[in-house]
Amino acid sequence: MNMRKLLIVFAALTACALAAAAPAATKVISTELGIEATTDTTTLPATNTGTVVLSCATCAIRSYPVTPQTTYFIGAKSVTLAQLNTFVSTSGTRYLTIFVKPDESAVTRIVAAN
Repeated sequence: MNMRKLLIVFAALTACALAAAAPAATKVISTELGIEATTDTTTLPATNTGTVVLSCATCAIRSYPVTPQTTYFIGAKSVTLAQLNTFVSTSGTRYLTIFVKPDESAVTRIVAAN
């Protein structure tokens, strides 16, 4: 009976050790990077092939191209680029999150807080 208990404990410890080692071997790949900004420091494009420009008093100006595949949101609601531009131009300062591909080649989505 003692040998059986010892085998059960050994099996449980082995399973725990394997489970703990599994996440360490998992490689995380980012599909997009989020950049937090405000409407005061962001210039949105007028067309779906334009450029988002980010600027502030203490940082270098950065720009990221949008594509026809870029999506736009006000909160969780999907909107057009024109609707997003209207919202940010009439709503005062708002927080934005601009999501770009890891290689910064294109904006994947823009989300405005409502």
